[in-house]
Amino acid sequence: MDRKLGLTVFFVLCTIWQVNAAVNCTATGAGRFTDGTDPTCQNYTYCVFVSSNSSYLAYNYVCPSTSVFNPASAKCTASTNYVCNVTTPAPANTSVCTADGFVADPNAVNCSSYIQCVQINGTFDETTFTCPANTFYDPNTTLCDSNYTCTTNTPPAANTTTAPFTCSTVGRFANSADTACKTYYYCVLANNGTFVQYNYTCPTTSVFSPTSRLCTTSYTCPTS
Repeated sequence: MDRKLGLTVFFVLCTIWQVNAAVNCTATGAGRFTDGTDPTCQNYTYCVFVSSNSSYLAYNYVCPSTSVFNPASAKCTASTNYVCNVTTPAPANTSVCTADGFVADPNAVNCSSYIQCVQINGTFDETTFTCPANTFYDPNTTLCDSNYTCTTNTPPAANTTTAPFTCSTVGRFANSADTACKTYYYCVLANNGTFVQYNYTCPTTSVFSPTSRLCTTSYTCPTS
């Protein structure tokens, strides 16, 4: 009697029933099976066959305290007796940047925007910019160009600013009046043959290099 009572208390204290099982009992059959998605190796599913309707009942359990579930013996055992080797996959690297510079925005199906990449302390700061009206981002020149043929013809949104600098050719140019070397001008050739000018600021601790015409942390601003 005492033994049965002890077993009952043990299972009440160290098991948890859940509605949704972590194991497909129809595929595994009756028995106890490890939860392959559990990095602690403490969770397992108990599959019970119901002969009246030829179906399965599935119950999720958790091994007590420092014990783990051993799939070989189908029992909870001390962690010193079984090595848990379940690993969780590393998060996918969603960064599109591999070096300082500019790359096409993978989310822009109409070539209407691009991403500025600046490496800071080993990681990339990514800033998305929108091309001027009636221009498209050209990944070969890294410029927004009205003559570039995109896969779609949807015009991008306009993004205009004014500055005391006068554009005479396409490209990115340092703002000589900025002693911190943080800002630069972006000149784009419009359809009517005139230049459209935009002001940009480099992110965080980066500065604009007039040599590479990129925002970077490797350039030393001579006036800062």
